Amino acid sequence: MAHEHDWDAEYAAPTPPPWDIGEAQPALVAFLDRTPIDDPVLDVGCGTGELALLLAGRGHQVIGVDGSAPAIEHATAKATTRGVDVDFQVGDALHLTDLGVRPRTVIDCGLLHVLDEQERDAYVTQLAEICGPGALVAVLAVSAEADEGWDLTEASLREWFLSPHWVSCAVGTIEVRAHWQGADLRLPGFLLTCRRG
Repeated sequence: MAHEHDWDAEYAAPTPPPWDIGEAQPALVAFLDRTPIDDPVLDVGCGTGELALLLAGRGHQVIGVDGSAPAIEHATAKATTRGVDVDFQVGDALHLTDLGVRPRTVIDCGLLHVLDEQERDAYVTQLAEICGPGALVAVLAVSAEADEGWDLTEASLREWFLSPHWVSCAVGTIEVRAHWQGADLRLPGFLLTCRRG
C-alpha cells in the first residue's frame, strides 16, 4: 500500500518531513564511498537535495528531480548557499523521458517504496527508457518489515528489476534513517543495485 501525501505541504511545512534528515542517507553514502559512478547522475525524488549536493561536491554532474516545487526551492537555496552546482528540476518520476537526459547513474533514495504498483511499473519502465546499456541504478527503499504500511520485500524489489532490461542485480539489507516527533528512527530497508542490460 502506498502512503498518500501532499508532497508540497510536507516540504512547505516549518518542520522538515521525517525522511529529510539534513544529510544524505548514510547507507547510500557508504555505497557511494566504495562504488565508482559515472556522470551524468540523476537523483530521482531528490527532495531537498542532500544527496545531489553531496555528489556535486565530489565533482559529479548531477540532475536532481522531484515532483514538489517547495522541495526543489529548498534544494536550490542549499546549492546557492553551499556554492555547489546542481541542475534541480521539478519533474515527474513517471515521465522521466520528458527530462531529455541519458544518465549513466540513477539514484532513488526513498521514492520507489511510496509508489503504488501501477506507478512502480511506470517508473521502472521509464528508468529502462532513459538508461543506456551499463547504466547503474541504485534504489534505497524502506522494507515491509518497518511496519509503516509499505509493502516491499527483497523478492518484490527484485521482481521490478528483471532481465533482459536489468542485469547484475543485488539487494542488501540496510538501515534507513528518519526523524519523527523529535526521535531518531532507524527503519529496516533495502539497497538494490543493478545495471541496464
